[in-house]
Amino acid sequence: MLTDDAFVLHKINYKNSSEIVKLLTRQHGRIDAVAKGSRGKKSPFKGHLQPFIETTISWQGRQDLKTLTQAEQSGLVGKPDYLNQVAMLYCNELLLLLNMDEEHSTAVYPIYRDLIKSLYDNQPVALLLRYFELNLCALNGYALSIDEEMADNTALMFQPDHGLVVSQADKFCTAGTFRRFVNHKALTDDEVRGINRLFRPVVNHLVGGRPIRSRELLRR
Repeated sequence: MLTDDAFVLHKINYKNSSEIVKLLTRQHGRIDAVAKGSRGKKSPFKGHLQPFIETTISWQGRQDLKTLTQAEQSGLVGKPDYLNQVAMLYCNELLLLLNMDEEHSTAVYPIYRDLIKSLYDNQPVALLLRYFELNLCALNGYALSIDEEMADNTALMFQPDHGLVVSQADKFCTAGTFRRFVNHKALTDDEVRGINRLFRPVVNHLVGGRPIRSRELLRR
């Protein structure tokens, strides 16, 4: 039996009263586990398998699908704004679509945990998500960078085979804006919109063009 801290990324009803729980764990990466009888009224799992709350779990099994034996919430529960809740859903969906290996999932755990805390604190959503996406790019081998000698007013765009390159058409994000972004400097509203536009094709490439359903909720 193994014990670890974890976040619930998604749950699927399984058989009559159980669930398959997709989890991001601190030391063991991504795992899937059956929570037997978790939908029953008297289940010990009742109320302890909620997303966005750090939870101490125990499980057993050597197969790809583990068996959850215990779960107890250890994180604090807050009341984030609706937009921040949708942002959390978006982050979970990205992690599920990427299906990272154990090493990368373990590396993303503290980044995800800090992000969830910031979203619970109702901090502005856009840049929090962009920094999370930037970290995911680096972990998946798509570290975004630009030439140090590139002029600040140079417009940027993303090309899957080359990364960030000079743009002749899209003028929404400049090298200077990107430098301020990666250095966590203050950005204007227009610059934030430029960063958002720059990252959209980056994330599309990262997930292999698969649809991200929660993204539509964020756009609305």
